[in-house]
Amino acid sequence: MATDRRAEVTWTGSLLEGSGTIDSSTSGAIGGETVSWKARSTDESGGSTSPEELIAAAHAA
Repeated sequence: MATDRRAEVTWTGSLLEGSGTIDSSTSGAIGGETVSWKARSTDESGGSTSPEELIAAAHAA
């Protein structure tokens, strides 16, 4: 039996200059984290996470 998982994200601005917030997820375990292109492409994340970091955390769990 497959489980359906969803997340809601709000993004503001352009891809390179903008940022977003993970608003909610199906489980309620994730919400309020900020995401940005800078967090994906540099070591200077400024406290933001990236999709790759979230996937790595999910894989480790």
